[in-house]
Amino acid sequence: MADQLRIAITGIGALSGLGAGVEPLVEALRAGREPDADLLDADYAPEEFRESPKTYMDPCADHVLAACWLAVRSAGLGWEGAAHPGFDSERMGASIGTAFGTLESMLNMTGRVQQKGLRFGSPMIFTHAFINTPAALIAIEYELQGPNMTHSLGDASSAAALAYAVTMMRAGRADLMLVGGCEALSDPLVAAMDVKVDRLEACPTNDQGRTADGLEARPTNEERQTANDSTANDVLGEGAAILVLETEAHALARGAQPLAELSGASMLAPCRDNAGERALIAAGSERAQVIDAASVCGHTFGASVALSAACCAALAAEADEALAAVSADGSGAAVIERWRA
Repeated sequence: MADQLRIAITGIGALSGLGAGVEPLVEALRAGREPDADLLDADYAPEEFRESPKTYMDPCADHVLAACWLAVRSAGLGWEGAAHPGFDSERMGASIGTAFGTLESMLNMTGRVQQKGLRFGSPMIFTHAFINTPAALIAIEYELQGPNMTHSLGDASSAAALAYAVTMMRAGRADLMLVGGCEALSDPLVAAMDVKVDRLEACPTNDQGRTADGLEARPTNEERQTANDSTANDVLGEGAAILVLETEAHALARGAQPLAELSGASMLAPCRDNAGERALIAAGSERAQVIDAASVCGHTFGASVALSAACCAALAAEADEALAAVSADGSGAAVIERWRA
């Protein structure tokens, strides 16, 4: 049955404020370490993680290509230099989640046009100023001619990316996909988060969410607390994570040793009641140990589920139960288990 097709995770690539690779994340989770700063930038040399030379790159795209570089090597694909003889390009694709995408390039491009006119818009920056730029660059870099999709659903973006990949592979549309999420910090993004928290703190409200005259809607105390919990009390981070997903047949045919199995992924409409539990059930597991990479590398918005999923895949071999990555709003989840031959 197509819906029972097993999906193997054969490679993991991660980049975060803790460094390049999934190992720093796993080590920090095991040690129970907490972030030691309010902002965790990804400090690395992007040019060391590129298959080919680049002229201009947005930080978000840099992060995801670095994660791909690590993932394809972890999977033993032999794609050094992006060449992949023996692989069918039309059966390979990419699915990427990001809340803000190449925001720095978007603002650079629009700022030039608004301040100086259309003649001063940069053709080079223009091609990097789209939400789907990271996924497009992955397809170009590795000649992936199969399904290619970008998902922008806030914190659940990379959960949607994983769910899409599962659907495509179980529908017989792809044998191998590079799947995950990416996010880059920028001054406007950090400033916007600060403004959001300041507005909530300054806004008078009652439990019904209205002012004394009852005319103007305001956030309720519960809504303010929820927003504070997800922004003001979180360390902000950036980074990317990519999982190499292959059908069982494809992985075994090339002699790959799966690291774990992606048993399911889901994306639901946000809700208030038992959201995370509902997402887990939709992903195929009523009980799973939730792994939260944000606790060690900061809140990375659209990349958060992907980074947690990368940690799940790295830890699955020693886990006695299923592991899960769940979005901060509980609307998306991915369930990962030990690979059983």
